[in-house]
Amino acid sequence: MDTSKMKTALGDLVLLCLISTCLCGQQSSKPVTIDENNWTQSLEGEWMVEFMAPWCPACRAFTETWTSFAKWSDDFDFKVGVVDVTENPGLSGRFLVSALPTVYHVKDGVFRQYKGGRKENELVSFIDDKKWEEIEPVVWYLSPSSVQMGAVGFFFKAAMQIRALYNVMTSEYGLPEWACYVIFAVMTITLGLILGLLIVCCCDMVFPTKYLPPPPPQDMIPKQGENELESQEGTEDDDTETEDIIDDTPHSQSEGESIEEELEKAAKEAKPEETGDAKPRKRRPKKAD
Repeated sequence: MDTSKMKTALGDLVLLCLISTCLCGQQSSKPVTIDENNWTQSLEGEWMVEFMAPWCPACRAFTETWTSFAKWSDDFDFKVGVVDVTENPGLSGRFLVSALPTVYHVKDGVFRQYKGGRKENELVSFIDDKKWEEIEPVVWYLSPSSVQMGAVGFFFKAAMQIRALYNVMTSEYGLPEWACYVIFAVMTITLGLILGLLIVCCCDMVFPTKYLPPPPPQDMIPKQGENELESQEGTEDDDTETEDIIDDTPHSQSEGESIEEELEKAAKEAKPEETGDAKPRKRRPKKAD
């Protein structure tokens, strides 16, 4: 009896061990829930991450396929994750999720968007055949791990908080919609003025303004102009006088020389005529007919 009890006890223990191992295996093969606090773990190793929402019909239809696909994670050494965008709007902004469900493949921090089929065998072949190598990775300025996309995620999260605040103001406090819009407009203008003041202060600290001397009084400006005009007129008069002095000398010399040359020519022409007049010509007698 004791041996039979021992055997049954051992059998029950083995069965419990098998059940526990199966449960552990099923639990480990389920998709990992990713949120804004632990999403950085997807930067290490190979991941397939789905972005979904509970209210999305396509996401609900894809849930069973995604869960079955997660069972292959141990065989091909990759992990499967799922993100609920309603609870994590910051991640939807980081990844620029515009449609649901959206699947990303992550390999050592390099992001690629999966646009293949949504069947289990298509997903498995995408990992097994390394078809992700044929897809261009996300550019650096749109990478979810970059600073600028972190800022986009922050604005997405702020927008969702503003929406939640709007719902509280209208449902719990009973404020009309126009009053909520006025409050948000005042808050936006005030926040913009504060940010503008901070930017101006930072610019003044980095690039301080230089001191410029005050301009001279207006009474001095026309006097200086008159003095400059007088000085310019004086210089012009001096220039004209010097030009006249310089120009007169060559003209006078040239005129004197021309007169002397004319006189000499006249004298030369007159001399042969005078000599000819001094010796009268003899007339030959005319022969009679």
